[in-house]
Amino acid sequence: MRDYFLELQNLLQSSPVVKTVDVEYELKSRTIGVVHGTVGMVDGSTLHFLELILIQEANIVRQKYRFQFMDRSGKMIFRYDNAPHHPEVETHPHHKHTRGEERPRPSKEIGLREVMLELEEILVR
Repeated sequence: MRDYFLELQNLLQSSPVVKTVDVEYELKSRTIGVVHGTVGMVDGSTLHFLELILIQEANIVRQKYRFQFMDRSGKMIFRYDNAPHHPEVETHPHHKHTRGEERPRPSKEIGLREVMLELEEILVR
């Protein structure tokens, strides 16, 4: 778990689009951890996120996650989560909410690394 936390710290520190990091890492046991916080981007937008992680046989399992990207005025641009409130989505419980769209989109399980890659594509354009 500590290795995963260190990987996330390095990811955030090395990202060209990150301006500020306010993240907490909570080690619940050798195989369970929680990471959550807010990442400020260079354009004034923010990413609020939470991952509840379980390590099973050297694999990372995200029991619960939420990644909400907001513009500088606080309006949601997108949110990935695995809350089980959209059983109609074919990838249930994984889905993505996008500003301007009424229904969530299908999504695979996603982690901070994938979200940061998406944000770098958006913000570096």
